[in-house]
Amino acid sequence: MKLGKIIVATILIVVAILGGMGAYLLQPSGQLRDFDAWQAKPDTSAKSLNIRFFGVSTLLFDDGQEQILIDGFFSRPSLWQVLSSKVSSNAALLQNIIQEEQLHRTRAILVTHSHYDHALDLPELAALLPHTQIIGSNSTLNIARSHPGVKASQLRRAVSGQPLQSGQFKVTPLASAHTPPTPVNDDLGEEITAPLKLPAKFSDFKEGGSFDYLIEHDGQQILVKASTGFIPGQLKNVQADILFLGIAQLSRQSEDYQKSYLQQTLATVKPKIVIPIHWDDFFQPLSQPLQFLPRFADNVPESMRILIKAAEAQQIQVVLLSNTGPYSLLKSASSQVL
Repeated sequence: MKLGKIIVATILIVVAILGGMGAYLLQPSGQLRDFDAWQAKPDTSAKSLNIRFFGVSTLLFDDGQEQILIDGFFSRPSLWQVLSSKVSSNAALLQNIIQEEQLHRTRAILVTHSHYDHALDLPELAALLPHTQIIGSNSTLNIARSHPGVKASQLRRAVSGQPLQSGQFKVTPLASAHTPPTPVNDDLGEEITAPLKLPAKFSDFKEGGSFDYLIEHDGQQILVKASTGFIPGQLKNVQADILFLGIAQLSRQSEDYQKSYLQQTLATVKPKIVIPIHWDDFFQPLSQPLQFLPRFADNVPESMRILIKAAEAQQIQVVLLSNTGPYSLLKSASSQVL
């Protein structure tokens, strides 16, 4: 009897410890307020180009007439949903966002790669926005094809180095590389070879090849690099006023990798402003303020410190956006504080 009580007590202690560890690992890896000095204030005073940031690498560029959308991941299913069931779009949420952000003015959705946190909402968005082009890899287009309301004329395969004109926006896809694989994210290079029926498991969203996008508008050049990966020398002829730079898992790479990544991006592109992206907890809904990825997924504060140190050494301004925009992007980024 005494031995049985000891066993029960031991089990309860182990469960409590594991539960405490789980709760700790699910907490944000840091606090956004610790980086207040780099946070931008929403501003719509400029008449040239405004941007909204919706977390991960979802970016909406708006010149008052037309829009360009990067990825368009809005539904953000919870961690429990992702791990325990199949995922799909929140159609009602998307309809509200389309109305609130006037997305009927969106000329193109540029998809960086085909993981669910970039492409989950693509079929529903394409069906709701029948005049919008979908640009991405073959895998991305096969995700869009899963919705019967999506027209073949909307789909356009991205070709690295081949510019596309979309209204006043000139867009050039550039072949890129995804963040180095993890045990959960080890499908790099795998493709989606047929229309992906939704709902689907998160693991069904294969990477399918990655793209950066160079966006040119009214004399301003903006480069969006969603993933913390690179192809050596790919950006040697690219310069941009503003660089949106993915920092997911940056702090968990080797020091040599960190240096190479920042050399191939910051030091090569030489932006006036660098804006970190793919740092937020995308298991949380957009109705809440963005917060850093949880401890089990990343160490965002350390990634931020690595980026800030490298940028300041090159006299590049670091600007951190939240989902409370929009923000103004003026022609002269050198004299503009966002």
